[in-house]
Amino acid sequence: MNVRIWQFLLMALAFLPGLSTASDATKKVAIALFGPHESLQQVSDGFKASLEKAGVKATYDEGNVNFDRSLVPQFLNRLAAGKPDLMLTITTPMAQSAKRILENRDFPIVFAPVTDPVQAGLVSSWDSGAPLMAGVSNIPNLDATVEFMKSLVPGMTRMGILYNTGDDSDTAFVRQLEAIAPNHNVQLVKIGVESANDIAQRVTSARGQVEALFIPASSLLQPAAPAIASAAKRISLPVFGSNVPSVDDGHVFAAFAADFYRIGEKAGDLAVQIFNGADPATLPVSKLEAGDHIARIHRGQMEALGLSLPESMKDCDCVVD
Repeated sequence: MNVRIWQFLLMALAFLPGLSTASDATKKVAIALFGPHESLQQVSDGFKASLEKAGVKATYDEGNVNFDRSLVPQFLNRLAAGKPDLMLTITTPMAQSAKRILENRDFPIVFAPVTDPVQAGLVSSWDSGAPLMAGVSNIPNLDATVEFMKSLVPGMTRMGILYNTGDDSDTAFVRQLEAIAPNHNVQLVKIGVESANDIAQRVTSARGQVEALFIPASSLLQPAAPAIASAAKRISLPVFGSNVPSVDDGHVFAAFAADFYRIGEKAGDLAVQIFNGADPATLPVSKLEAGDHIARIHRGQMEALGLSLPESMKDCDCVVD
């Protein structure tokens, strides 16, 4: 009889509020993407995989606004109305909007990828999160990025960067590149873009001004990859991107890119910590390590540009047709 009583008590305790863990309670997770793009979807996929690996059971309310900022407030409020246990915001504009529009929320937000979350106003320091907010930066190793470009474009001394002047992540990228470019004997040429309609003309304006063009992981520029590729092809300008799919699609020549799936995994790791009781405000911004990058080169573009693979990369297994 005593054994039966203890069994009953243990079963009853398992259902008491506050005694469940991240692994035995189904979590409601909202995922807010800025728009449909393979790299952004990789963040979402990596995030879900990380939660599953940690044993977190979750249901997902996921959607996007097709890169239309006017739809963001209604979209975020709809997700919040579902009373999620946590929200993942994908891209800087979505994270900034969520912090502002959902300022009275009672659930945490994990952001990813955000190039410079301090400049974006999401956190006050790289060493900590903010109340109900933590996340992952996608800033790559820029020293390695410039050296990668120089290895494929020998003699590169002038490097162009196409960027959205109104995007905090883009301008943060420019600022950090400006700081390290002189260390590689490279002059950075800034080519600002205010709207999608300007892109083709601004790329064409780089003719004779730079030996190669770099495209950051920009919410304005990534969807315009075909237009960038077309304009660059007309002037035989090598374009380096910030994501692997753009190389696979033939839109850019090469990329030493942040692994967006890995970024998603890192965001998932933060979510797991939060579900297990961590205060988001105490979690430092998660950064990319050397192994969190992928090198990719498009063979067709390399040949069309009259370039060749350096000896040091002959066995890289990073060239696609």
